[in-house]
Amino acid sequence: MIIDDAFDVAAPLDRVWPVLKDIPKVAGCIPRAEITEVIDDRTYRAKVGVKVGPVEVGYRATIEVLAMDDATHTASFKVRGDEQRGRGGIAATVVTTASERDGTTHVTLHTDASISGIVATVGGRLIEGVAQKTVATFAANLSKLV
Repeated sequence: MIIDDAFDVAAPLDRVWPVLKDIPKVAGCIPRAEITEVIDDRTYRAKVGVKVGPVEVGYRATIEVLAMDDATHTASFKVRGDEQRGRGGIAATVVTTASERDGTTHVTLHTDASISGIVATVGGRLIEGVAQKTVATFAANLSKLV
């Protein structure tokens, strides 16, 4: 499943980009996400909760920084997670790009995700809407942080 989204942050790129590179700060902006362990400067463990329709699932996830390019303000991550109480999981690659427009930072997100388990079975058609709502909340939280 491919999900593309974008949003603007009312702050210059030089304030937003350092926050986007800080994985614990980014996780703090995502609803129901929390870094539980810093393995090294490129690998993190996290707990992530997801609610899709009537289904609520918790995941134990590993986040790996694949690339961080300060010249192009592009970061890519791999996320893999297993349901805490089930046999499903998630695998995703996320690419984030930031650019400045008139003192405002434009952020794009490209996610290529594969989801299995109860969320995929029960909430399949609702996932994209939940993803859009999550990005909107993330954007609002990021805006408050910077």
